[in-house]
Amino acid sequence: MAQDGGSSEVRTVAPAVPEFRIGIVGVGRVGTALGTALSDAGYPVVAFHARSVAALDRARTRFPGAFPETPAKVAEASDVLFLTVSDDMIPGVVESVVSAGVLRAGHIVAHASGRYGVGILQAVLDCGAFRAAMHPIMTLSGSDDDPRLLSGAAFGVTADPAAEPVANMLVTAVGGRVIAVPEEARTAYHAAVVLGANYLGTLVTAMLGLLETLGVDAAADAVAPLLRQSLRGALERGPAALTGPVRRGDAGTVQAHLEALAVLDHEVMSTYAALASLTVDQLERAGLAGGERSQAVRDVLKAVPVSTAE
Repeated sequence: MAQDGGSSEVRTVAPAVPEFRIGIVGVGRVGTALGTALSDAGYPVVAFHARSVAALDRARTRFPGAFPETPAKVAEASDVLFLTVSDDMIPGVVESVVSAGVLRAGHIVAHASGRYGVGILQAVLDCGAFRAAMHPIMTLSGSDDDPRLLSGAAFGVTADPAAEPVANMLVTAVGGRVIAVPEEARTAYHAAVVLGANYLGTLVTAMLGLLETLGVDAAADAVAPLLRQSLRGALERGPAALTGPVRRGDAGTVQAHLEALAVLDHEVMSTYAALASLTVDQLERAGLAGGERSQAVRDVLKAVPVSTAE
């Protein structure tokens, strides 16, 4: 407490770094990176739960001051408990922690799932603790460089009002940027991120596979400048950056592409057709295409047989 001279006004002086003890259940890629970044920012990981010997060794190396324990014991030792396990495992971990009776008023339980908001943590709220979902919008590979990647990354955050300031503060502490995501939008938000990030990788992998099949040497080096420019254009200009035969309305070229791909890989051909159709839609919504040439492309795409999963 601090007091100004003879004044009766008393002011509370907050510490530079609030003393939150961090517990982590699940020390895979996200848990390890997040825990390391928080530790580096002055928020110590005091306990963790690891399911495998490899995870245990990794956690002991990254968090030498922490001890391995059950999820309930990790919760008991911490002020902020991170459940960085797979989506399907979250309910079971929550149940084990809640049933142990270790949660207390003011405790914060957070997960890093993109799909879920705070609803999956309802049992935590019933115990008097608060909930947060803090999803890093970043691809993590499990390398030593992962904690650094969180600096500058956005985090999709959904939290109870009482937990929101702490969640936002922790994101900021690791150098991240808070993106508020409404509870009801979590699944669609995650689908959007997966569509652009995970499936971008899928498309590039398919592209390289086709080029290698056709005998193109050093395919990745050949297309890297093109891919970088395409991604930059999409991020900076949106639909206006779209190029290629669909943008030009070259229905004959689209038809030729589909025929060539059908010989090489029917699944990739179907994907090409679906993306071409989406591209026409995007261009027309942006007022960048329409009329006979766009319709000619649509007519070609309508003739493509629909691919169904086996």
